[in-house]
Amino acid sequence: MSLLAGLGVLMAACGDDGDSGGDGCPTGQVSCDGVCINEVTPTLAGDDGVQAAVFSLSCTFSNCHGAAGQQQAGLELSSVAISEENLVGEASTQVPTSLRVAAGDSDASYLMNKLLGVDMEPGTTRMPQLDPDGLCEPKIEAVRQWIDAGAPLQ
Repeated sequence: MSLLAGLGVLMAACGDDGDSGGDGCPTGQVSCDGVCINEVTPTLAGDDGVQAAVFSLSCTFSNCHGAAGQQQAGLELSSVAISEENLVGEASTQVPTSLRVAAGDSDASYLMNKLLGVDMEPGTTRMPQLDPDGLCEPKIEAVRQWIDAGAPLQ
């Protein structure tokens, strides 16, 4: 099956079958830039948690923040334990007066600024860098909810 045909199957699977969440996706899924994905759980761990659904897919796959090579901004996000250690309560290398993740306060978390492309250090870019439009809203909202809930593992 060609990539184009595969994408067509994915898109067709997002049709409203009468049992949807109102966005054309089946219950338990959300539209992410026109593609149905599983809802992201606002926890770090888990199959649909922030690590698996956001960091692993959008931050480590290109090796920008993976285990191998040189991590951008000195930030590795290759596993739940490493992401928690490197994000929660840790100062940003770009803005040392800001925490990467201020547990319980997404507005004070530099990670949110990077995902939204606002209030960043001059000369830095919105994340993920390889996607100029940034993450889709459901993924950003899941990260926000995870931080506001105190950045829980489970």
